[in-house]
Amino acid sequence: MNIDPRHRISKNDQVKVDFYSELMNNYFPESTIQAGKDIQSLMIGTDRPLIFYLDMNDHLQAILRSEGTDSGWLKLPLSNGAVKSFEIEFNPEEKSFQIAKVEENKVWVSGQIKLKRTIFEKLDENIHWDTLQPDSPSEQIDKVSIGTDHLIYATSGKGKDAQYYLVELATLEQIPYTLPEQAKTILHFELGNFLFTNGVFLLYKVGQEKSLLYQSFPDPDYNKKTQRRMDCDESINCFALLEGQDGNHIVYAAGKNVHEFEMSSDESEFELTTLPSNAGDIHKIRVAGNGEERSVWTLHDSGLHYRTNKFYDPQTTSYLIGKWTQPLIMDANANQFSCLKGDGVRNQLFSVSTKHGSELTHLWQDGVTTLWNRHKLSVTTADSLKEIESYSVHVRFSSPTAIKTFAQQKVELTSDSHQYIYINSQGYQIGPNHKVSVELGLAPEFTIICPVDDISASQIYINADFLEKEVSINLTEKVLDRLGEKVKNGKDLGKAERPNGKPLVAAGTDTKTLDKAAEAVQQMLNTAKNLGAKRPKATAPMRTEFSINMGQRNVLMAGSGTGISIIQPGITLGDFLNSVWHTAQDVVSFIIETVENGIRVVIKIGKEIFDWVVRTVREIAGYIQKIFEAIAVFFKDLFEFLAFLFDWDAILATKNAFRDFTNEAIISLKSEIGNIRSFIDKALEKEIDKFSPELNQLPSAINMGEPPKENSADPRANWLNSKKDFVSGGEDKPLKERMPSELSDVLEDFVNQAKPIFAQLGEGFLSQVSIIGDAFKEVVQGNMDFTDFLKLLLQKFAGFGLLLVKSIIDLLLSALEALIGAAQVGLNKAWHIPLISDIYREITKGDELTFLDVMCLFIAIPTTVLYKIGEGEAPFGNAKTKEEFVKRGRTAFQLNLN
Repeated sequence: MNIDPRHRISKNDQVKVDFYSELMNNYFPESTIQAGKDIQSLMIGTDRPLIFYLDMNDHLQAILRSEGTDSGWLKLPLSNGAVKSFEIEFNPEEKSFQIAKVEENKVWVSGQIKLKRTIFEKLDENIHWDTLQPDSPSEQIDKVSIGTDHLIYATSGKGKDAQYYLVELATLEQIPYTLPEQAKTILHFELGNFLFTNGVFLLYKVGQEKSLLYQSFPDPDYNKKTQRRMDCDESINCFALLEGQDGNHIVYAAGKNVHEFEMSSDESEFELTTLPSNAGDIHKIRVAGNGEERSVWTLHDSGLHYRTNKFYDPQTTSYLIGKWTQPLIMDANANQFSCLKGDGVRNQLFSVSTKHGSELTHLWQDGVTTLWNRHKLSVTTADSLKEIESYSVHVRFSSPTAIKTFAQQKVELTSDSHQYIYINSQGYQIGPNHKVSVELGLAPEFTIICPVDDISASQIYINADFLEKEVSINLTEKVLDRLGEKVKNGKDLGKAERPNGKPLVAAGTDTKTLDKAAEAVQQMLNTAKNLGAKRPKATAPMRTEFSINMGQRNVLMAGSGTGISIIQPGITLGDFLNSVWHTAQDVVSFIIETVENGIRVVIKIGKEIFDWVVRTVREIAGYIQKIFEAIAVFFKDLFEFLAFLFDWDAILATKNAFRDFTNEAIISLKSEIGNIRSFIDKALEKEIDKFSPELNQLPSAINMGEPPKENSADPRANWLNSKKDFVSGGEDKPLKERMPSELSDVLEDFVNQAKPIFAQLGEGFLSQVSIIGDAFKEVVQGNMDFTDFLKLLLQKFAGFGLLLVKSIIDLLLSALEALIGAAQVGLNKAWHIPLISDIYREITKGDELTFLDVMCLFIAIPTTVLYKIGEGEAPFGNAKTKEEFVKRGRTAFQLNLN
């Protein structure tokens, strides 16, 4: 339905934006990617990666970044059977790519897939494949590689030399070639350009020796081939290519070290450069570049490592392009990885870890803060719930002056650094140059959830046509304010406790260490607050220095090490926090110095000194996290200390209090019906006395029930009208003993009450008939005149009528009590549903699945959360409060009948 623009909210309507951010747990459906042997990735649009991988069954799959879906990713199957090898080739000039795969001993090659014309959500349906086969059916295809103009695939056969086929992609014509030196094993090959010729780079094995060779395709005029062997001082395990600015490929060959082979300036040979390395044998290498900037990723037994030629100079706070850093550990658990291909993409990759099942993680370095971001990927077919730590912010729009609608209005979100977020449970990625649009509904509000693994987070910006100016949301503001209030000094830090009562900092931590850590935290918090202010204040220079032995974190070391000359590894703050910090076991010295519009951070680990200036709230929050880690307070501990936690036990306590209150109120309502009945009986008995006092001499219906059976100590037998027992001895009995458990109990009680009512009514009728009969005899005998007889007759009929009214009311009230009893049985009757009942009993720690219990749980969840937001604690934190609340249920329906 289209809304008339006149009825839409606009800038003239003084729109107000309210938001509240909190650090808290959230739950998301997740099914991690089961990536197996290989993974490759391509950026098909702004911050929109397409990932190809072989699953555990060797089927080729792809997942597409798809904003607005439950997980933010869409799964696409690209093979019917097992795939032996695959590769993608991106053509930057044509803005297109092709896929080649080996399936059913055939090479399958896709047509050109244009980035701008392709509907990637339907890639699996629309992709066109051509197939190729070797000359002999006995040849087994082992591997395929694809370039922009050619494709090659390698074959092997029993007793035969290995060979490869060169395929012209335009015509699909293929020519077989044998390997040099009669090699029988191809380890790796790639199409490329070298010495301004087109050819193939081959890593092959002859006996136990491995060789890396470039071999050009035959010259069309002279049928001449160009060959270059790339030798170094060690055996090569793998290699990767990076296209240089002159069109020739730069070769990065890896054994224990990484060797760079780049064409020399005289264009006849190559220059060899060995990059720094210290991590052992390399099993896989990938390279990414953007202009002259290069990044090299290597996979070792010790995990995924990273090195770059973008060397950070702290003296000038600028970068030196061409000087390589030492290798940095990025993911110690990685078993497989892929660098993201695409225009302008450098430090983005995906890694696979099998330490905890199989997890696929997206890693990317923010260009603004240099901080590394991690996000574990999931697909849309969710099969489990995963608890994650996150910042959650609720955003609400309102207008005090206009009665117009926000429906169908678009709100745009960006951030100061790249960040995965969820908006109303739909996944998105935002960044400085990547905005997402959210359409508002009738309720002009939405919730943003930002998963984090430390207390830092991006600044989010909101724009809309109906807003006069951009709205900035600092996700960390509340948490950093809370931290500042709780940790004002070392004494506060030493006394700080988590919600479970355990100390935040280990007992015995040196008091001077705590004083210096708290001082540094306060200094950084003040800077962060000033950076986020609309009008930053000029701050006085401050400097805090302290040292900690990371192997023995509760010991403060003397001195700060400022007199030692800097051995600068040239890495950014983000590289340091992601790679170096977690492995530090030496003495760590901190210097925190206030500078203009930021903080200068100097950290010395062993003989290396790292020096940066940080100017964003996110960087400062990330560094505060590291100060806490230095005193063995890690994110999980800090999260419990600062976050708004959904305490499930508190929610269950609230649920149980609501349930018991309801049952007490129902019991009191039934007993109150007894009071009402007694009140009506007394009023009617006064009137009956005026007409037939003898009717009031009949045994009370309340006391005419059947006598209790011997040895029947069942408290449920006569609970409906045992008001006296309730008031005196019954009120202290357990709630369960004062409740019926079956409908048969309720029916039995109703019958027991109805029988004496009818019996009393019958006796009253017989007594009145007897009196009237005796009076009529007196009339016949002449002892009573007829006028007096008529008066007596009317009087007795009136008395009996009042008795009849009294009995009907008693019967109706008894029936009402029975109905309330039946309702209470229904509310508390356990539902036995296979599996569901067991799960409910498990999550509620033993409670049965009943209608009342479920309803109280639904009410308890928001009630507990909202109460905790307002009061800072759960509503029933102690047993006394709960007991008093439940007892108030006994007077919920109490009437004043005096």
